Amino acid sequence: MKGYSRQRDFMFCEVCGTMMSIDSPGYLKCLHCISPRRIKGISRKKIGYTISAENLRRELGISSLDDIEEERELKQMDYNAKCKSCHHMGMAYVARQIRSADEGQTIFYTCPICAYRQTENS
Repeated sequence: MKGYSRQRDFMFCEVCGTMMSIDSPGYLKCLHCISPRRIKGISRKKIGYTISAENLRRELGISSLDDIEEERELKQMDYNAKCKSCHHMGMAYVARQIRSADEGQTIFYTCPICAYRQTENS
């Protein structure tokens, strides 16, 4: 495991695996176990990573355009629901199972007049 760490994950502590921080001009320091490491051993190495648009949307909590279109198609009207903002009777809704399977669905309401959003756990 130590060889793998030196070859690939040179910015991580060999002792505990935590990411290293530049402490002084010549040394890195582990943020967890305070283990020092010389910068000379990692100089001129490239750091790179790949991220997909889907992973970025997931991290930021942004829906894709496909999800938005799908949600528009799935919305139904509940004419007995009253908007808490403008008191309009009738709200569009989508039911989603976001909690555990043995609990009820969460209903997301949207007012077609003022676009106010509210949720209800059923």
